[in-house]
Amino acid sequence: MAKSNKNRAVRNTKVTWTNVVRPKDSGKTVEELRVESDAAAQQPSQGQQRRSVPRTSLYLAENVFQWRGGAKEDRYERDKHIHALATALKNQTTPFDRLTVWPVADRFYVLDGHHRLAAYDTVGWTKAIPVEVFEGTLDEAMLRAIAGNIRDKLRMTPRQKSEAAWRITKENIGKLNAEGVAETTGISRRQAFHMKRTWKELNGRSDFSEDQLEKLPGITWWQARDLKKGGDGIVAEDWDAETWIDEKATALAELMRKKNVEHALMENPEITAMALRRMNWNLPEMLIEEWAGDYRELIVELAKRFTEPEEEF
Repeated sequence: MAKSNKNRAVRNTKVTWTNVVRPKDSGKTVEELRVESDAAAQQPSQGQQRRSVPRTSLYLAENVFQWRGGAKEDRYERDKHIHALATALKNQTTPFDRLTVWPVADRFYVLDGHHRLAAYDTVGWTKAIPVEVFEGTLDEAMLRAIAGNIRDKLRMTPRQKSEAAWRITKENIGKLNAEGVAETTGISRRQAFHMKRTWKELNGRSDFSEDQLEKLPGITWWQARDLKKGGDGIVAEDWDAETWIDEKATALAELMRKKNVEHALMENPEITAMALRRMNWNLPEMLIEEWAGDYRELIVELAKRFTEPEEEF
């Protein structure tokens, strides 16, 4: 009977835009969690354990595990997503898929499921919440968190992915190489290699003052690119270049599909290559450069195939 009453309480909860709940953040930093996890003397990883935990045991550390940015980032889209999840939860009265959490002593920090937790709070969920406990190092937990964000139904913008990749690069999280950064965040390998080179170059700049070098760990990818070009790193970030490029590319692809250009391009690659070259002789070179990071092995293999002398029979 008690279970039925709990379900009825959730079902009777009024879900509106004004009562969307954003769970309180702990404010923990990477350094603080590292100290706490070391003090907790966690056991070696035993894989993921499935269980249910009370809401009071779940904590957020958005500075560490929320790769979309702070509470003000994409607020409208996040609230819209939480509202939709809360409405679904109210109607189904059964829990969502398990949150992924990382244990530190008696606390469980959410790696994947920030919006689902907000939906639980919005409807006043009182039962235990199903979780998968991720037992690994802090770096492994941070990378697991971004993997969850990449898969989330609320898509990360190109800019958010770039800033996540830049943070991994700066902090050397998981000691990933450029290919690992690209695979983890969904950015292109070319951009990941560019970030690695940029970070190394900025840290090796002899013309930077001690104050500038101390501030490097806190700069954004936008600021880093400006510094690399010789700027002062003070840039207006109200315009999102990566998102603009993504939107333009999507629009162009849709236009080509509507005009049936896609079929013409795919029908005969030789004709397509010749047509692109006739449009602009520099276009093939520009495309190869653009794709080099993502198709490096293929380009090297093709170059070798066409430059090696043919065997004589």
